Amino acid sequence: MKLAYSILIFCLIVLETFPLNAQESVFRYELDLTKKNDAFNVILNAPELGPEDKVYSFVSFAPGVHQPLDFGRFIRLFKVFDKNGEELMVQKISLNDFRILEPEKVARIVYEIDDSFDMSIEHHPVYPMSGTGITKDYTVINTHGVFGYFEKLKDRPIELKLKLNGDPKVGTSLHLNNRGVYEIDSYYQFTDSPILIGDSLSYASVLVDEIKVEAYVHSKNNITASMILEQAQPILNAAKEFIGYSPVDRYTFLFYFADHQDVDQMKVFNFGGALEHSLSSTYALPDNPEYLHFLKDIIAHEFMHILSPLHLHSDVLANFDYSDPVSNDMHVWLYEGVTEWVSYKMQLTNGLVSFRDYLNYLSEKINKSQDYSSDYSLVRISKEWSTDEGNKQYGNIYQLGALTAAMLDLKLLDLSDGKKGLREVYLELISGYGKDKPFDNNEFFDEFVQMTYPQIAQFIESHIKNNTAFDFQELLGVIGVTYIEQRENIDKLPVMGLMWDADKAGNVVIKEFLPEYKGDLLQVGDKIVRVLNKDFNNANYRAIMDSINTMKVGDSYTIDIIRDENKLQITETLYTKIDRHVLVTSDKTSDRALKLRAILQKN
Repeated sequence: MKLAYSILIFCLIVLETFPLNAQESVFRYELDLTKKNDAFNVILNAPELGPEDKVYSFVSFAPGVHQPLDFGRFIRLFKVFDKNGEELMVQKISLNDFRILEPEKVARIVYEIDDSFDMSIEHHPVYPMSGTGITKDYTVINTHGVFGYFEKLKDRPIELKLKLNGDPKVGTSLHLNNRGVYEIDSYYQFTDSPILIGDSLSYASVLVDEIKVEAYVHSKNNITASMILEQAQPILNAAKEFIGYSPVDRYTFLFYFADHQDVDQMKVFNFGGALEHSLSSTYALPDNPEYLHFLKDIIAHEFMHILSPLHLHSDVLANFDYSDPVSNDMHVWLYEGVTEWVSYKMQLTNGLVSFRDYLNYLSEKINKSQDYSSDYSLVRISKEWSTDEGNKQYGNIYQLGALTAAMLDLKLLDLSDGKKGLREVYLELISGYGKDKPFDNNEFFDEFVQMTYPQIAQFIESHIKNNTAFDFQELLGVIGVTYIEQRENIDKLPVMGLMWDADKAGNVVIKEFLPEYKGDLLQVGDKIVRVLNKDFNNANYRAIMDSINTMKVGDSYTIDIIRDENKLQITETLYTKIDRHVLVTSDKTSDRALKLRAILQKN
């Protein structure tokens, strides 16, 4: 009896002290947005640090963002204090790193960091979907751009308290506890969880199977969260049917649309796009309701990242190095290329697009992949995207990567006589791994072959590890589709015949001429300022292209350019479009091909 009493006392002591010990490992951040200094004001109450925890770092690179970020360049104040409030010695040892001379004494770190929306776009601009912004209407916190880390302590739990003016809406996938504090498992989850804050944000939610899908939207031109979810609903339903179950219980869309005034004030909005996270995604796009119907493909891609890399990723990605751009991860083709294909294939299998649409999609991927160097395989792109030359090839991961997934799907359907395509293998892999069990980076290809057929080993060698041209006639022939390398457009559609790109300063520059172009007035390197008397930018691009498409071959149009600092207005001509890599259904189709084609169009 006495022994039992002693054990009881011991247990009570353990139970009383355990929460305290657990809390001692927590990094407690407070973000103060009430100050009028146009900066993120951060206080970190740190747990006990060891002598090896000398360097506090800001993010150089982040998962899914294939560009240099270097958020340490935005630090304007950085101080460290002990428990008595005495300031400790700190040295800035690199662009993103601060060395603390006595880390064992650290109790509090205080710093101010500028937002990236105000930055110049002359050198490594941070694209707005990946960046941070403090505006009069809303605040964007891509958490990888505000909060730093200690290299060996990234697995420690984190708490975040937001100090805000008033009671604005806060959009995030993070969990808010009953103390008004966000609870976060690790720094990896922290940087995977953006936040959008604003008084005037619109909000809407919908239940898709067992997933609560939320949308928070900033727009001056009356794009609302309900409108976003209206566009997203068919996509979300298609995703549910494609996956067959609900892999997450909550997902958050964060949209901030930029109008003309925003673009003038914040030059980074000359760029735009979306960034995926495991349970949310951010969208920085032109504030034009006319573009809403173009959102479905973007939403589809970002949402389907709930499968990969969330539930299927390598051990390299699981231990992401925020300071090192060099990646040994060979599987960006899987995270981005297969996700890009899945985002359209699920629309086909759910009847949102037709088989003809799917063939046009593949044709477009073939055409766009031709703009990149054939020297870069999907694996090489994955490993070299951070180099100057490799980064120029990164966009091909969405073209060649998706195309490779589509061809792999056909190969698997052919070998299995329609019993198993890429969808089935993909979902089987996800079921076997999941978010907490990464696969071996070096052994994944071998495992994929073991799950499928020996012939897939040669496919991987030729088309993923190397960039061997596809035999489209053979691969597509199994579903009765004929490949035509090029032909004149049957509808005589008009084209300008130009290829352009944005330079480092955000100018749109003529990169090259397509074979259709027969003129001699324009030159490579000309900066395009206006077309059809409209500014040639993200906000007007779609309207300009729509106007071009209503014209006829031989019609004239005006294009304003800058050449050698001289402003010129040139009258040009529209030319007949040449269709390349055309896919058409064959007149002579076998019963087996028709069967496989039918299977391709359903789950």
